[in-house]
Amino acid sequence: MKHISDSQFAFSNRRLLIGLFFALFTISLALVGSGAISKGTGGTKESMSSPQTAQPHSKDVAFRDDPRRYVDEKGNRAIEIKTGAALGTKHHGERPLGQGAWASLGPPGGDVFDVAASTVDANIVLAGLAPGGSFGGALYRSSDGGNTWSKVPALDGISVFDIEFAPDGTTFIGTQNSVRKSTDSGLSWSTLNLGIGANDQVFDVAIDPSDPSILWAGIADASGSQPVNAMRSTDGGATWADRTPPHAPMSGRAIAVDPDDSNTVIAVFGGDFGGGEAWVTTDGGDSWTDRSAGLPGNPLNAVVYDGTRLLVGGGLLFGSQFVGLYESTDLGVTWNPLHDGTWPILVVEDIAVDPSDAAKIFVAIDGGGVNRTTDGGATWQIGIGGSQALAGRSVRFQPGNSQELFLGTSSLAVFHSTNGGDTFVQFSEGISELDLFSIDANPLNPEELAVAFQGANDGGVLSSTDGGAAWKLESAPPTRYSAVRFAPDGTLYAISSGPSSVAPEGLYRRENNGSWTSLGPDQGPLYESDLNTMRFSLNNPDLILLGGSDFGVAGFEGTIWRSTDAGGSWTKVYELGDFHRITDFEIVQDGTDQNMVAAWNSESGDNIGGALRSTDNGASWFDSSSGLPTAFFRGPRLCVSPSDPQTLLISAWLSFQSGGLFRTTDGGVNWTTTGWTGNQTVGDVACHPVDDQTLFVTQLSGGDAVLRSQDGGATFAPFANGLENAVAPRELAFADNSRLLLASAKGSYGTDLATASPTPPPPTATPTATATPSPTPTATMTPTPTPSGTPTPSPTPTPRATPRPRPTPHPRPTPPQ
Repeated sequence: MKHISDSQFAFSNRRLLIGLFFALFTISLALVGSGAISKGTGGTKESMSSPQTAQPHSKDVAFRDDPRRYVDEKGNRAIEIKTGAALGTKHHGERPLGQGAWASLGPPGGDVFDVAASTVDANIVLAGLAPGGSFGGALYRSSDGGNTWSKVPALDGISVFDIEFAPDGTTFIGTQNSVRKSTDSGLSWSTLNLGIGANDQVFDVAIDPSDPSILWAGIADASGSQPVNAMRSTDGGATWADRTPPHAPMSGRAIAVDPDDSNTVIAVFGGDFGGGEAWVTTDGGDSWTDRSAGLPGNPLNAVVYDGTRLLVGGGLLFGSQFVGLYESTDLGVTWNPLHDGTWPILVVEDIAVDPSDAAKIFVAIDGGGVNRTTDGGATWQIGIGGSQALAGRSVRFQPGNSQELFLGTSSLAVFHSTNGGDTFVQFSEGISELDLFSIDANPLNPEELAVAFQGANDGGVLSSTDGGAAWKLESAPPTRYSAVRFAPDGTLYAISSGPSSVAPEGLYRRENNGSWTSLGPDQGPLYESDLNTMRFSLNNPDLILLGGSDFGVAGFEGTIWRSTDAGGSWTKVYELGDFHRITDFEIVQDGTDQNMVAAWNSESGDNIGGALRSTDNGASWFDSSSGLPTAFFRGPRLCVSPSDPQTLLISAWLSFQSGGLFRTTDGGVNWTTTGWTGNQTVGDVACHPVDDQTLFVTQLSGGDAVLRSQDGGATFAPFANGLENAVAPRELAFADNSRLLLASAKGSYGTDLATASPTPPPPTATPTATATPSPTPTATMTPTPTPSGTPTPSPTPTPRATPRPRPTPHPRPTPPQ
């Protein structure tokens, strides 16, 4: 999940709100369906339209407290309401950025909500990005037909939802703040004043086909505070007038103008959590008729009208609020579904009709790529051109060309077809906006890298075998991925974090033939395991630990899962209480695998966290936070010293404007500060693989993206040359001993490190296990078998820690029935 600069908000936790929302969700959907509620309450749209030697790892989970991301029982997200700092602050330093020589590694990608080619120059193509459907996006421009792209500097940080070229090449875009206009093929832009105040987010711009001086704009409802949802200009955008139908505020998603009659206009609307409407005017917006009857009462995203046939599409994955594609030949008086039973997903984001053949219709599907009919909807081809795993956002023809299409997608940016959709090829070179959550390098081959990425309800794993020069999309299910990790033997694993409607959440393993196997743990058919961190033993390839939290009907406790048969079966060995999360693991490498340390975080809004310890091979856990702050300790992360297995470092936020670092030299029994406190929040900590005096941390809330310490964590200095445009620097990892990697919300980066001399290890003694306090036994959960039905061991008692005194956790909401 995406990082948020918590200082921007009065409250900072998503899971408490998710729980409360989850309990009320079914009721709210029923009200929406009955007409008691006409729309959702969100302000921005979610979808409109990631010899064997020990390699210390610095990572495992991006800190993910986000109160504004709502999730349904299957793990589908509704919206991502963010301010401009939602993905983290860009790290434009106020001073020289110090050492480090970071270079972007890609992979190319980003959340492209629209892509369109010029009406006068086929080489000019524009792509509008809106991360997760919210703010903080960008506009990219291509001057070679989409082969390569460059960012338009003036619109860096501005989300773009719609792109329209007038016949003369004049361009209008709908952005997070108003409509913008360009007369030089997108090189420069002027902002048009809508005159409706600050809440002027524009989802759609429509140019009258018969009179390009007439423009329409669909306006976001800003959580119900913006009642103006449809506007018209009759002078090319110089002035605007309210033309909103008489309804409660609901975001204007798409508008179509009759090509033969400027006064006949169709506007469709959709709420962020539910509700949708279609309205028709025949007098330019002076009066409107509600044509929603006969359509599902769910969000509508797209509309096309050729003067005879009216097409509307919509739907929302969140809450399974499906619509599909509908047709009307009487301007919405009656409707007929054009989709059929072959459609696996009824969420249409965009519609394109072949300019030379009206029977050929293409629809962009959220989570299904592109569907095509060549006979007016009598039959359909699903996920054409290899697009079935893509989250389609927009589909457009090259003007005047029935064979060339551009497809905008969530996460993977732009795809291109030159044969009418028979094949789609990624066309995203230069678009560096892919939202990465994790990165790792193969300990047996440091040139092999893997990253995990996420969109709103999509994601994946990408790999490289040449150090990041070229990337391949893995065949893992197209879900969100929170973590990737190479095991000590070089096997690649990834954690899927839903939606479960696409594939079961949990741990996946890449097999030798390139396929991926789901390993669990699977607690049921819904989204019930929100996992984000993993750890493998160097000594026992069958031992795997997973951490995170339960979700939904399973509760909201922080959880540790343990497998002793390489993922064949799982036991939930620890639960931390409602609205908590396990954020990281380390196994003390003393040769026994008995001693382990985990970091935990409260997500109930009290901003506390700490450490746990196990002394019995991960079978039981207890609190071990002595010496750590008790008032504020968010997002802790761990790394281990290369010279002393009993020495570990833990980083965390110490406030909303500061971070700190603590050390243990006794395997997690006691902790003391290293003496350093930073003036930004800390995202990750990495211990150099051979030099125990060299450490790295990332900063989430601003300043330099990466800092380096060369005195064991007592002081830090900038290590961020080349990271000036980095956003949300989430995770660090090492490729062998000589290269440091970074995963961020704008792709991955790498920098070479100077060769360090190994720190002489301290004298070693025969390893002994630390005595374990007697845990308080609690009820256990039956181990979850793998899909293959591998026999599972008998349940063992699940100990609960006796943590340090902390505020009473909020009660778990009752899940919907």
